[in-house]
Amino acid sequence: MQYSKKIPKKDSAAYLPRLLPALLLISLLSLSLSACGGDPQAQLQAKQNLATLNQAIQHAKSVGVPSTDLNGILHQELQLNQTNAPWSMFNDQSVDDYYHNLATRYQLLAMQTHGVEAKSTEQLKAKAQTDLLSLQRTLTLQRASGTPVDAANQIYQKNAAKIEKASTPGEFIAISKQVHDATLTLNQLPATMDKLKTLQDIITMMQNDHQDVNSLQKQYDDDKSALNKVVTPDALQQVDQTIDQQNQQVASNFQGLIPQLVQNRINDLSDQVQEMQKDGIDVTKYQQTLGEDRTQGQQVKSLQDYRTFSKKIAGDIKALQPDLFKGRAIFLVSQFHQKVNAWGNAHMYHDKYNGEDYPLNNSYMTKGIGEDLDRELNNAQSLEDYQQVIADTQNELFHLQMLEQDFNDSTPFDQVHQTDIQLIDHYKLQNAQVVVVSTVEQSLRLYENGHLVQGFLITAGRPELPAVPGLWRPMWRLTHTEFHSPYPKGSPYYYEPTKINYAIMYHEGGYFLHDSWWRNDYGPGTQFYHIDSSGNTSASYGTHGCVNIREDQAAWLYDRTSYNTSILIY
Repeated sequence: MQYSKKIPKKDSAAYLPRLLPALLLISLLSLSLSACGGDPQAQLQAKQNLATLNQAIQHAKSVGVPSTDLNGILHQELQLNQTNAPWSMFNDQSVDDYYHNLATRYQLLAMQTHGVEAKSTEQLKAKAQTDLLSLQRTLTLQRASGTPVDAANQIYQKNAAKIEKASTPGEFIAISKQVHDATLTLNQLPATMDKLKTLQDIITMMQNDHQDVNSLQKQYDDDKSALNKVVTPDALQQVDQTIDQQNQQVASNFQGLIPQLVQNRINDLSDQVQEMQKDGIDVTKYQQTLGEDRTQGQQVKSLQDYRTFSKKIAGDIKALQPDLFKGRAIFLVSQFHQKVNAWGNAHMYHDKYNGEDYPLNNSYMTKGIGEDLDRELNNAQSLEDYQQVIADTQNELFHLQMLEQDFNDSTPFDQVHQTDIQLIDHYKLQNAQVVVVSTVEQSLRLYENGHLVQGFLITAGRPELPAVPGLWRPMWRLTHTEFHSPYPKGSPYYYEPTKINYAIMYHEGGYFLHDSWWRNDYGPGTQFYHIDSSGNTSASYGTHGCVNIREDQAAWLYDRTSYNTSILIY
């Protein structure tokens, strides 16, 4: 027997108002869920583009693109990932539009990531090349002062070879790090060498007193050997601390040395104060410090006294280093301008075409490298900055000296010039490939391992826009490109877009060695106003700071050289 319970009619009527809204909601949700699905292909494309973006970001990270360069892209990706598809009840179009837009945004970010990677690579490569050039100049300066440079020179040679094959940001960062460390170490080495000299002085005095110095001599030799190998500031600091400890220990074993050591330390400080005064630096506060140190030196009787005194002197010497090198830099740059102007005013080129007179060393004047040195000096703030100014100015003074000698040299342009060899020796480039450009004779010569390979007549610079003398490295090598004028139309220096077949950038700011198919005439005087036999008006002036070369010769030079070639302009 089945049992059933019938719902009274009055109860059934009561349920209907509550059931109808629920049924309607279920129906609407069904429609909504169907609409939210949208076009599966659009959603798939968005997912694929996101995966492509993530692959691009991961690749950029893996090759060493700095995280700071990628932060903007990562932030935009995060914002996109936090969005949701719109809720649509009856129409899939808004959902499809969302995924299409998402796919496009991911695609653009992926393209942007590739662009960031390419730009980062280019910038870091340029920085590595600049750092290499800075190390090369510092090597020249420190080698001349007797500082041991063999280890740093090995770093230079190794990384000069590496940069030729490097292609990723990470590789260029590693090159810059090694090279910058070596440069910083070279600049700090002289101070540690002075401390080593103190140890050598002690050994000499003990020998004169007929004492056994075998153990000390070994320590000195070990220290000297260690200094010959250091290429990082940390390694140098360790050797520096070792020498400090040895000096203190020696002083305790030879009490009679203390008075002379005290005087030596005072003399070290006094000599530097006098040099600053000669360079025009206000030394009032340093003279006061020197007086205090002299008074304290008279009270030094024990090892502990000497340790305290020596530490005080070391601190005083360190404190005056920025002003000391600032004074040297200011003096040298001023001396540079004086020498340039004196020689230039005495050696003018008379242009028969416009009746004007021009100094033959205009590349060294304010519109040339002189402006660069002034800017470098004005921007200098740290000790390292002033040391670099000094190194650059001393090198430019040497280039100027070579120009003056070359002016009096009648050797044909396609034969070895003694000034070329002196420059190559100055920078220790005897075993390298070197392009040498003489601005006073308007010629170019290529040397390999110290031997002349070929020589050309060229046109380099003009009075207002001279070529830039110095030691340079190729920053960019281009074929079949187009140059665009950095000057606006109406400027006397404006030029129409120009096809260039072979170009080697030697200095930032758009300074190149390149072919000049529109010229017929090259050599002395073509950097000034003249009438070119081609009839082209644009060929009647010099260049915008570039080195112009006949097209077939430019092709030969481009194919023969590489990023590892040095460029010497004087």
